[in-house]
Amino acid sequence: MNHADFAPARDALDRAHADGRRIDVWLRDDDCVAVTPALERLASLCGDVGLPILLAVIPAPAEDALAPWVAAHPAAVPCQHGFRHANHAPAGERARELGGRAVEAVLGELAQGREKLKALFGDALSGVLVPPWNRIDAALIPHLPGAGYAALSCFAPTPDASPLPRLDSDLDIVDWRGGRVGRPPGDLARKVAGVVAGGDRLGVLTHHLAHDGAAWAGLEALLDVLAAHPAVRFTSAGALLQGSA
Repeated sequence: MNHADFAPARDALDRAHADGRRIDVWLRDDDCVAVTPALERLASLCGDVGLPILLAVIPAPAEDALAPWVAAHPAAVPCQHGFRHANHAPAGERARELGGRAVEAVLGELAQGREKLKALFGDALSGVLVPPWNRIDAALIPHLPGAGYAALSCFAPTPDASPLPRLDSDLDIVDWRGGRVGRPPGDLARKVAGVVAGGDRLGVLTHHLAHDGAAWAGLEALLDVLAAHPAVRFTSAGALLQGSA
């Protein structure tokens, strides 16, 4: 891939660097259920540049083999991605699992899922909750601290108030509306430039099981560009949430 396509991103990062700003880059990967070649590829790409992964695991279908894999990849920190990634939205509404029904029913599923992930990962399990489809009913959010969650991660911008810290992703590698294909490098570059112009954090969102060749190529090129820039620091979601980055 021609890295010249990323000129808008580099220009924005150059301006940030000239202003003395640092851009903290973190990555979340959604829909993990098993150890697959795609997961290994993602871990390798991120490992090559020293970028940790917040690995959003769907509890119900999660396979036991993920436990030793996570233990062998400490830079991949698991967190909870709903329960089954099943749509419970009423007809005509956008898909969501965390909503569309009684709060108690949703909280019960989340608790069941959290217990399974605790059994799999133990203390390695993050307290971050990632709602499937990045959507959660506002009525559920006040109950999350009492359910054991320490933070919420969706997709920016998210207007709902939250008693929990928020760490939302900014840039999805996959263009879902455009055919579930990798975003063109120019789109990635323009999005990076916009986020960098407005803040000091960039959250990259991947879905390793859904990546086509364009998505993998775009992700690799994006990470190369970011890793090479002096304004960028790769960090973890946990470090950002703890305020230690």
